[in-house]
Amino acid sequence: MENITHLTPQQRADLVAYLDGELDEEVTRQIEQTLAASPIARHEVEMLTRTWEILDVLPRAQPVSEEFTLKTISNIQVPKFHRPLFERLWFQHARRGAIVAGWAAALALSAVIGFFTANRWIPVESDQLIEYYPVIENLEIYYEVNDVEFLKALQGSDLFHEAPDEKQ
Repeated sequence: MENITHLTPQQRADLVAYLDGELDEEVTRQIEQTLAASPIARHEVEMLTRTWEILDVLPRAQPVSEEFTLKTISNIQVPKFHRPLFERLWFQHARRGAIVAGWAAALALSAVIGFFTANRWIPVESDQLIEYYPVIENLEIYYEVNDVEFLKALQGSDLFHEAPDEKQ
């Protein structure tokens, strides 16, 4: 039984150069010895020969004019690379500024809410004094009255009713 050896990539490249007649005498002699000893190498040469024959049947490409080449190259447009919006420097600064502005607005809003809450719902002693100012102003007179029944009798009389404003 024959010892089947596979060809190395270098030997395959040498086979192509052998078919083109580009090898020197020593490498050509080595390739011919390999072909005589290896059925795999002979099969490779046969396949390469068929491939070259098929390529010879195909029509040859006609050279293009220089004008065509220049038009083609001038029409090629390299797409511009656009960085995503969130990676741009100005966007990052604007985002940080928006965060700082948001925190400042939240702080200002909480200060305003705290001020109005304290002003409206927490009672202040001076407000009660202002509300009862007419009583406090006449406190000396009220000390002279010893009896509450006397005050009720005065209230029932028409002595302290104010006269309606006269229209002119």
